[in-house]
Amino acid sequence: MSAVTGVSRLVVAFVAVLATAACDGVSAPVSAPTTGAAESSVASTAPTASVGPIYRAQDLDLCKRTDLRPLADLSLTVARTDPKPPLGHPGAACLFEMRTKGGYQANLRVEASTPASAEEARLLYRATAQVTVMTPAGVVTGVGDEAEAFTRRSDPGFKYAEYMVRARTGNLVVKVWLAAGGTSYAATETLASKALTLLRATQSAVPTV
Repeated sequence: MSAVTGVSRLVVAFVAVLATAACDGVSAPVSAPTTGAAESSVASTAPTASVGPIYRAQDLDLCKRTDLRPLADLSLTVARTDPKPPLGHPGAACLFEMRTKGGYQANLRVEASTPASAEEARLLYRATAQVTVMTPAGVVTGVGDEAEAFTRRSDPGFKYAEYMVRARTGNLVVKVWLAAGGTSYAATETLASKALTLLRATQSAVPTV
């Protein structure tokens, strides 16, 4: 697939995401945050990354490969898993639907996307900020060529706290979204440390070509 064709497909995917967002409005707090792909004026002026390994996540089973031990102290029980891959681009993903010890909803989504090139991955990475309903929480260092986090708190009958971190390394974009409900909001620092641990583990699990 040529770079032009790949970027065109990413643009089409992004338009579809925006159309969906326009119809649905703000997503329900218990749903995984929506991400898409788009062209970015910033990307056109960004320096070209040095040539590095090419990642391929399509054959990765993240439902089996994701180690949930970092979440042990949250006392979460997995109710079901959904291995549906990322929408509109190659990769792998797993959504873990869970329950807290008190019976409240909790969720974890781990996603690894591997577009054909680093440029396409850069466009995909930057699209998230344009379509997510979550609040930017700043740049994250030490986990890739670029990385950032988002947070959100809502009250759908209980206190629901969300934390999402995503990072790009070459043509690999990894996203981890962790959310937990309860009688009080889970501390952002707690969710962040666990999400970062899972993100690093996922990066290490994705093979190169």
